[in-house]
Amino acid sequence: MRVLHTADWHLGRTIRGRSRAHEFEAVLAELAAIATAERVDLVLVCGDIWDAASPAPESDRLLFETLRRLIEARVQVVLLAGNHDSSRKLEAVGRLSDLLGVYTQHRLRRPDEGGVLTLRAGSEIARIACAPWIPEGRVVDAVELFGLSPEESFQSYAQRCGDIYRALCSDFSSETVNLFAGHLFVDGSRVALVDGSERRLHIGQGYGIPPQMLPATAQYLALGHIHEPQELTSTAAPAAYAGSLLQLDFGERGQQKVVRLIELSPGAPARQHPIPLRSGRELIELRGPLAAVLARAPEAAGSYARVIVEVERPEPGLAARVREAIPTAVDVRLEYEHERALPEPELARLAPRELFVRYYRAQHGAEPAEELAALFDELLDQVAGTP
Repeated sequence: MRVLHTADWHLGRTIRGRSRAHEFEAVLAELAAIATAERVDLVLVCGDIWDAASPAPESDRLLFETLRRLIEARVQVVLLAGNHDSSRKLEAVGRLSDLLGVYTQHRLRRPDEGGVLTLRAGSEIARIACAPWIPEGRVVDAVELFGLSPEESFQSYAQRCGDIYRALCSDFSSETVNLFAGHLFVDGSRVALVDGSERRLHIGQGYGIPPQMLPATAQYLALGHIHEPQELTSTAAPAAYAGSLLQLDFGERGQQKVVRLIELSPGAPARQHPIPLRSGRELIELRGPLAAVLARAPEAAGSYARVIVEVERPEPGLAARVREAIPTAVDVRLEYEHERALPEPELARLAPRELFVRYYRAQHGAEPAEELAALFDELLDQVAGTP
């Protein structure tokens, strides 16, 4: 059985307000072409299909067009809910799509109530244990759903999730292809160091699942949630994050995006290899004095750039000059010695208006207009007066 492991599509994601719909369209067409060329039986999408719980119609169009291509190629699809997805929306999609070979997993289910899918491809039968994202506030409910002992009131999120994941895979057989598909954070995985790639709230220590708590009975653990493609080496079964389809934010610059082709037969080790994706713009960072940054402007052609200009003091209009010279600069910041040296405790003592002024200077290289500062004061007063 040939499986294409993908995750973290994040349809609808923009970059600093700029649409990336054309890039998503291109990379999804590339994904469908790979599935067809590699004669794939199943495409796994391990969560975060959309970037927001209420996606725009354009995001739905991209999803449905991709599903249509896969259905026409007779490729089955499994869609898992991630922490960005609306489980209700995914449930609504599945009301009809399962008739076409597209199966949705919008919430955690017991193995005998749909939590383990049984799919056929030629002479092979695959059992796929599906573990959508489990919010921390719902993990106790999930434990009770599986009939696990409630004495674990002292147990951590990780311990409870580990029990659930192993229970999902408890009935795997050597006569079938056995897969675990989950949207979760494995402790020790490489994550982006810059906000904007993954939600830091959902990759903190409280959500980390130690590798040894993952099921050992699966032939392959197909994971989503972390955007950097990577194989995990400390799990009992082969495991990997497929990663996102595009470089979604500057924490992902330099990453080669992939889909993972997995070949499986009952009772045999999984064979896997990544297939590079070629669609989508590169994200780059240009840093240095103004003259040096402008000299590197040709490097930004065809990319999205974050530009950090090192200056001695704020300079009005400098950010606008950078954007004029580098049209693909979506993020321009001014960095000067006084701001770099400002200690955190001093920042904490500043009044909200002064914090706003410092932020405006750093972003725009100029003082905010008095009308804008007055509007900030007015909004702050309104918020402060809200009960």
